[in-house]
Amino acid sequence: MKPVRLPYPWLSTLGAILVVLWQFALGHVEIFQYDGYRIEDLPAPIRDGDNWPFAAAVLLLLVGFDIWRYIRGRRRYRVQLAQFREQLNELFDSRRELGTRARTFSDHADKLKMFISERLLETIEYDEKFLHFKNIASEVRHNGVISYDKAQTALKKAESNSGNAGEKQQFHEAGVGLLYLWDLLDLSTTDNIALHVANQIYDCEEHYFQAMLDHDTGPAPFQPTFMISHALGRALLPITENPDELGLTGDWPKRGAYADDKFSIQLRSDSEMLGNENHMVLLIENLLNNALFYSQQKEHRNRFARVAISLAQREGDVELKVYNRGPRIKDDEKDKIYQLGFSSRRIREHHGKGLGLYFVNEIIKGFEGSIEFDNIDNHEGFFVISVKLANGEVEKHQLEIIRVNGRPMCQFNGAPPEKRYEWPYDSPIVSIEASQSASRKPQLISGLKSGEDSTHLDSTDTMLPRWVLEVRNRKRSSRLVFMPLDVRGVEFTVRFPSAKSRLDNEQ
Repeated sequence: MKPVRLPYPWLSTLGAILVVLWQFALGHVEIFQYDGYRIEDLPAPIRDGDNWPFAAAVLLLLVGFDIWRYIRGRRRYRVQLAQFREQLNELFDSRRELGTRARTFSDHADKLKMFISERLLETIEYDEKFLHFKNIASEVRHNGVISYDKAQTALKKAESNSGNAGEKQQFHEAGVGLLYLWDLLDLSTTDNIALHVANQIYDCEEHYFQAMLDHDTGPAPFQPTFMISHALGRALLPITENPDELGLTGDWPKRGAYADDKFSIQLRSDSEMLGNENHMVLLIENLLNNALFYSQQKEHRNRFARVAISLAQREGDVELKVYNRGPRIKDDEKDKIYQLGFSSRRIREHHGKGLGLYFVNEIIKGFEGSIEFDNIDNHEGFFVISVKLANGEVEKHQLEIIRVNGRPMCQFNGAPPEKRYEWPYDSPIVSIEASQSASRKPQLISGLKSGEDSTHLDSTDTMLPRWVLEVRNRKRSSRLVFMPLDVRGVEFTVRFPSAKSRLDNEQ
């Protein structure tokens, strides 16, 4: 911007000088007599002294014009000065803002450097601990092979010589546990877990295919196959409190539904798998332990939430699903959860080791399978209930299930949302028809007796019930309580090729 300058009063100054010289010349005529020229030779208006009012008027006009130029220039100068001051203020403000941002970024940079340093130290420490653990495991395995052989020989001999069925079973389970420990040492000392698992599967595949081609029924050097349900039962047995309710000590494995306070299990089919059963047990154990950890946290726990397990077949492959209540997996963590050392456990200073899902992913690679997860969320919609009473009356209700901060709430007739809703009746309840929406086939709950209380979960999806009905029957009255269940959580789905599908693909 070009700076504004205040104009100098040249016109009025020159006019005043001319007037002064003119009057001076008229008063001292003899001074201006030169070489024959006289004052009388000048034009009449100049030599006439009576014209001074006109000269004064012209001088005043020149002074007024210079004053007007000065005022206009001063106004422009003030405007430009205000602009300069505004620019200076903006400059100082920007400098202060830049200084503040520089200090903020400096603090952030310091925090980031501290964070990176801490993570780097943790990674280095974790790697050192992992290598140390690996070296220890390798040393234990190397030096313990003789002791392992002796222990296995002793357990097999004791099992064969024992006449007591209970002791025989105990010796057998001890031998299986010792072999499981030995296979864990194998995995912990190998440089590539997936390749180690795959190599064992290829060995089993060779013996299995040869036996199928030769129709050989003789004893094999080792058992190349195992049943996936048996591996699931072995993984469940150490962590369940009620093995009888889950059928682990009875007719397991058979198709059906099993449940206790922690688990809800659906066995839809069973499959024969190639490979080492202990590897599959380790995989399932890590999935279940991970699910139990989150489902038992206070903010995710409720009396109807269980770790849901489903075992089925899909397109010839084995499909294992494990669902648990808990925090959703964030988008920025979905590619990290299978990395060695990564853990999202930050509850009450409990830091995970970052080994569970890493082992799971590596073993799945060895089995040539796949793993994926789904974040489960709550659904909104209308819920329809038809209640038949002992006096013959039928009561129908419709309420809306909405989400408030992610949690399911029930809203009845525009009333404020509530966690549950109750309906009192003047007669005992005989049966109930309940449906998530009017278009779906209702679920029938019958056989309700007077004087008995009962609880009924959503049977549309036994793995993931989304509501519960509580019936409180009295002899002359009753009460029905509806409560939507918070099912937010994570469902892992693991798929493997079965022994039969491998054989079919080879043919």
